[in-house]
Amino acid sequence: MIVDGYALLAVQAPLAGIFAVASFSKLRVPEDFGRFVTTVRKLTMRSGPSTTVIAAGFATLEAVTAVLIAVPATARAGFALATGLLTLFIGVVFRAVRGRVFAECGCFGDRSALMSYPVLVRNVLLLVMAVAGLLLAPSGSPVGPLWHGVALAAGIVLARLMLRSYDRAVAAVFKRLRPEPAS
Repeated sequence: MIVDGYALLAVQAPLAGIFAVASFSKLRVPEDFGRFVTTVRKLTMRSGPSTTVIAAGFATLEAVTAVLIAVPATARAGFALATGLLTLFIGVVFRAVRGRVFAECGCFGDRSALMSYPVLVRNVLLLVMAVAGLLLAPSGSPVGPLWHGVALAAGIVLARLMLRSYDRAVAAVFKRLRPEPAS
């Protein structure tokens, strides 16, 4: 059904964009990757080169996920991988928050947030999108390759806007819950 195809594209474009932004922002400069390695080190309570390998593995898996989701023929596999990764991320964030592990998520390079319930909520929302995509994926793309590419490019821009807006909304809520004392 054509409506299912558009619904698929509505989750496919931003989710592919989010995984692409996540991977790129970790790998674009050594400092951002280093921050992510530090996060992995804190969360796994390991040291040494194994944390670098784990961090590189996750950044690579995110890039692969973005590509798989973006390509109509492999979108179902991409959504399945995204579902698995997001489920894992939710578990890691939940464990960190409950265990009071003070660590940045390292999810988006220099735009890292502290492991917190808002990061958990964001990942749950992304998981809902991934599961929706998994259920819709067999319906295929409703548009031709050119428009599909345009939608995916728009998805990267939308992903950046979604992440920035989410971060600002969380900051505004926290500021209202904990107003700064008057000087």
